[in-house]
Amino acid sequence: MIAWQVLLAGALVGVGVTLVAAGLVPAHPDLRAALDRLDPRTAADFAVTADERGLLGAVRTRVLPRVVETLGLRRFAADLRMVDQTVEHLAVRKVGYALLGLAFPTVMALLLAAVGIRAPVVFPAALAAVGAGVLFFAPDVDLRRRATRARSDMRQATCVYLELVALERAADSGATEALERAATVGQSREFERIREALLTAEVTGKPAWAGLSELADATRIPELGDLADIMRLSGQDGAAVYGTLRARAASLRTQLLTATAAEANAASEHMTVPVALLGVAFMALIGYPAFARIFAG
Repeated sequence: MIAWQVLLAGALVGVGVTLVAAGLVPAHPDLRAALDRLDPRTAADFAVTADERGLLGAVRTRVLPRVVETLGLRRFAADLRMVDQTVEHLAVRKVGYALLGLAFPTVMALLLAAVGIRAPVVFPAALAAVGAGVLFFAPDVDLRRRATRARSDMRQATCVYLELVALERAADSGATEALERAATVGQSREFERIREALLTAEVTGKPAWAGLSELADATRIPELGDLADIMRLSGQDGAAVYGTLRARAASLRTQLLTATAAEANAASEHMTVPVALLGVAFMALIGYPAFARIFAG
């Protein structure tokens, strides 16, 4: 009876570790990923025959798409784009973590049974169900946290980009030229996203501000959409937008400072309870000798 349980636990652990390792090991960039980053519509028509060979290729091309559609992971597309991941990577992490949570209590119960400690079957079964459920949703929480941080960094980069575009416009640069030259200044990942959006617009024959608008929709950064609207007015109607760009940058900078101050205040409030407990423990340490003498006498 224990033999098949051991085999089942070992199989679950092996599958879980394999899926987690496959999701954590960085893959080499291929043409499909590059096309998806430049234009998601072209990636749907592109197929790499090499990926369809072998067991891992079959899992990647047949099983993972079904898991993605079954779990409805497409709703995380904007967050995944912010952290440069795909829905397949998220599916691997969720399934792998769930299998680990399912297998760990079973393995522990078998180890305890091997040393003579037997517990009712309901306990490891309940722990396995709870562990699988908790670890199944753990990648979602981690994804939201990292995406929130990435969006904050993107807003800060957008604030700097607004100022740079305003300076380029003050130097009598055209709308498209101002956007492209300002994007070459920064070397961070956020400016790289902007350059990719501008390159995509250029390759597809669209205006530069259209690329920024698509990037704003894909990453849910409304400030980039505001910049795209301002530059569209400048490019199509020849409007003077230097003052508008500076005002929008100042407004965004104020919002970022307010958000940073709110985060600092929240962190300070969270430290109130630990500091109070530390004070109580310190007072108890000081008063312990006196109370000990009183109670002992």
